[in-house]
This record gives sequence, C-alpha cells and structure tokens, in this order.
Amino acid sequence: MRKLLSILVVAAVVFSSGCSSQTLQDAISSEYGKYDKPEILYHNDEVGVVILLTKDDKNNFIICRSSYEKNGFNRYVLDTTNDYSMIVDIGKKSEFIQLDTIGNSTDTPLNIVWGGVFHYPRAKQIAYKVHDGQEMIVENLVNINKKHVFVDVLSNEVTDSYKLTFDVIDNEGNVLFSYN
Repeated sequence: MRKLLSILVVAAVVFSSGCSSQTLQDAISSEYGKYDKPEILYHNDEVGVVILLTKDDKNNFIICRSSYEKNGFNRYVLDTTNDYSMIVDIGKKSEFIQLDTIGNSTDTPLNIVWGGVFHYPRAKQIAYKVHDGQEMIVENLVNINKKHVFVDVLSNEVTDSYKLTFDVIDNEGNVLFSYN
C-alpha cells in the first residue's frame, strides 16, 4: 500500500507540473526555440509578461509577446493563447508601439502598452498618448530598457478603437522621432 501511495504521489507531482519549466528561458525556448535561441528582452513576474526576440522559419527576426505564470511548484508555464508576434528589422531605424489586452476572456484582463525602439542608440524614453479621437485616455512617459523595449501596465481598460501616438526621447528631453 505504501508503495502504491508513493507512486501516486510521484505521478501527481509529474502530472501537476505538466508542461512547465524550471526557468523562463527554458519555457520560451521550448515554445519559440525551433529556429533560433530566443532572447528575453523583457519580463515581469508580477504581471506575467515576457517579450522575446527570436527567428522564424524564414530566418526573419520576430518579436513575441507572451504571458506566463508560476505554478505551485515555482515552475514557469507559458500561456500562448493571447500571444502576439511580428517581424521586425532590428538593423534599420525601426520602432513600434502596441496596445494589447492579455486575457480578454478572464475576470482580470491585463492592459499594456509595449514596443521597441531599435537603432536609436540615444533613445531613453517613450512619451505616449492613448486617445479615442476626442478624449485622452492615458498619457505617460516610460523608460526604454537596455534591450530596446518598453512596457507599461495600464490600469485603464483599452479597446482596439483607441489610437496611439508617441515620441522617442533622449536623456536630455529631445524628441528623436514622432509618430502621430
């Protein structure tokens, strides 16, 4: 009986850890590492957001935004249901900004503004505005990290109909690029 109980406990542990990984890097490598080793550009354990750079089957660089959680065994589990990815040319002057809602069908959706600024080495911040055409919904200044991405978690609910404008700013407050 003791042996059977031990086997059931081991089976329960293995089953409950499921498709989890000991590190976030291992979790994203198993999902996104088919053509290249993914590089984590940003992650936040409090809200469970990870942004990574990898390559697709045509050798294009892609940036992916995914979400994850830590299970009861302190292991990482990706939730790829609401993933977003796009091809990005990191060798040219390119910048992008996204307005995303992760977990639309849950009781606690997460609204974020995120993006990347590549090939502007002096870029330090993004000044962005979210508006519905008439009314300002959110206006904020967010830092760009050393991997050239930024993320801002919003307390406001956002929709696809909202518009985004932004300025790329250097550490002296000069505007390097504007998108209006």
